[in-house]
Amino acid sequence: MLRRLLALIADRQGVWSYDELAREMGVSQALVEQLVADLLRSGCLRMAIDECVPEGCASCRLRTSCSLPEGVRLWQLTEKGRRWLARTGETGARG
Repeated sequence: MLRRLLALIADRQGVWSYDELAREMGVSQALVEQLVADLLRSGCLRMAIDECVPEGCASCRLRTSCSLPEGVRLWQLTEKGRRWLARTGETGARG
């Protein structure tokens, strides 16, 4: 499930909301939030904008000037995350 999530994030250049990811994966938003937190902790994923906070837009000091739509996060795969996906050849695209 972690690899699937990482692949989905990679397929859309990291621009997703938790809700979109949950719908795409067919799981709860709470589970997606936990999986993203696991990927961030493991070093496979990072916030692409250093100012973005995992807690969300409401607590962000830049919320009034941010160009991302409300609730959308911008993540970036790390080299570790790219290597992990490359080992399996997994992509997020449905097929």
